[in-house]
Amino acid sequence: MAERRGSGLQILPHGFKSRSDLHNYPMKTLALDIGATKIAIALVDSNNQISERIQVPSNTAEPIWPALKAALKGFRAEQIGIASAGPIDRISGTISPVNIAQWRQFPIVAEINSIFPGAAIGLLGDCTAVALAESRIGAGINVSNMLGVVVSTGIGGGLVIGGKAFHGETGNAALFGHHSIGFNSDVLCDCGRTGCLETFARGPKMVEYAKRLGWNAGEDFIALAQSAREGDQNAIEAIDKGTLALAVGITNVLNIVDLHTVVIGGGVSFSGPIYWDPFLKHFKEERAHAGFLDEVNVYPAKLHADAGLIGAALFAQEAAG
Repeated sequence: MAERRGSGLQILPHGFKSRSDLHNYPMKTLALDIGATKIAIALVDSNNQISERIQVPSNTAEPIWPALKAALKGFRAEQIGIASAGPIDRISGTISPVNIAQWRQFPIVAEINSIFPGAAIGLLGDCTAVALAESRIGAGINVSNMLGVVVSTGIGGGLVIGGKAFHGETGNAALFGHHSIGFNSDVLCDCGRTGCLETFARGPKMVEYAKRLGWNAGEDFIALAQSAREGDQNAIEAIDKGTLALAVGITNVLNIVDLHTVVIGGGVSFSGPIYWDPFLKHFKEERAHAGFLDEVNVYPAKLHADAGLIGAALFAQEAAG
């Protein structure tokens, strides 16, 4: 549909009769949230409503890109936000997620641009996307400075500073799951370092530790949490150790950036009091060593699985103005 205005010819999207229609219609952004087990894809409108959600597995031996490419071809988009597990490189448009072994320096922006020529594409860290979404419409709403934390298959962080997502030089600011909280540890992380926060605090590692103690009632953190609720001491000890590690890691970040709001999400954090009670106990003890962290507010995330998609879309929308 074309609309004549003055001497120029303006092209309107299909189905629109006038420019006023554009102002009254919630425009949609294609959003991707790339994680260790799956890649979520959806359309997100300017009211943060999600539609046409699908997902592609990323924890597979099969090549990921052909399946993702086929899925993306079912969409039309002029504006795209990509939230990815890190490390990423916003300068080159590549990603190298620690927990997706087959993607190293994968040119995600160029590949997606080949499907959507001319589309505006924004790339950011998945936890930065979560932090941005939670600061805009979630648990951290109206907070100018906050740390967003995701506890799931991995441990990730994202920063909002002065009301804006803080990316760092390459997009990896607050990738604190891979800072060492036990540099004398012999536990090797998938990233190649030893003693990383992830080796103690992510869901699968708590399960591994519980099994070494003798727990054998399941294979994932959901089962571990349930055993802890039922009083299994090995499960309780594993969660206690994981939450202590997380408390140390978060306190380390707050000591560096001096902010006083933390929002924690991710599948592990949805386990309720069996997880939150020991974490809050350890966190109170850890931050007591820094006098300026007396008044830190910690909130559970509100947006759950939608946060990464919404954050990716918000970033793309805000970048486009």
